[in-house]
Amino acid sequence: MQLLSTRRRRLATAAASVILVGVPLVGTVAAQAAGSATGTVNTSGAALKVRSAPTTASGVIGTRADGAKITITCQTYGEKVSGTYGTSKVWDKLKAGGYVSDAFVKTGSDGLVAPLCAGTTTPPPATGQSAKVKATIAAAKGMLGKYPYSWGGGNANGPTRGICCSPSGIDDRNTVGFDCSGFMEYVFHKGAGLTLSSTSRSQYSAGPRVSISQLKAGDMVFWSNSSRTASGIHHVALYIGDGKIAEANRVSGPDIRIRSFSRNESGVMPYVVRPIR
Repeated sequence: MQLLSTRRRRLATAAASVILVGVPLVGTVAAQAAGSATGTVNTSGAALKVRSAPTTASGVIGTRADGAKITITCQTYGEKVSGTYGTSKVWDKLKAGGYVSDAFVKTGSDGLVAPLCAGTTTPPPATGQSAKVKATIAAAKGMLGKYPYSWGGGNANGPTRGICCSPSGIDDRNTVGFDCSGFMEYVFHKGAGLTLSSTSRSQYSAGPRVSISQLKAGDMVFWSNSSRTASGIHHVALYIGDGKIAEANRVSGPDIRIRSFSRNESGVMPYVVRPIR
């Protein structure tokens, strides 16, 4: 089924909450004098709390309204915070004083945009994606633009003829390709040797499910009707990281594609399925 258009986000997974969880940072944090940057607060409505240190255990010394422009003198690392732009350890020190989580600030970049604050301890590198997740994503990318959407088409072995008829009455018995769940069957079998069931609803039911706030590459994202219930699920896609999904969908342009994703899209289920543990 065709999805509603989405707003672009620079990270997956975004939680429109301003409840920040953190732990103190080791070492003294002080701003460098030059190299400041600017950003825009985006909390989907609520005011963003400014902390005296890059942790929510510290006091609140002010707020910044949703949409407010801020000047960032330097950036530092703290505990992970889930916000509008995903999950981030980065905190921004404001020119006016105090810190806000970069997870709620649009800076135009996924990386640092200002110098590191003096005394910042760089976190250890992330462990990265597993080999099976990488192979599953590669399998999805290997099909981009090669086949059309076909209702009931596709399985663990690749594209197949579809069936009659789709909810809109389209007969795909002569169309070789994938539908959304058939595409998932293929990529997880090709990349990770896993066998999935054949419909988006049964794939959701099979699990294992985790909260979408913990979304990571290799997870399956699901869309339902306005009820956002399992019985209303009608679409599934593979989250590949960096705020993007790979999907098979009957759309204008390539039906097997990569596009930007937001957890705030209409009908997105609150849980994702993580076949690769």
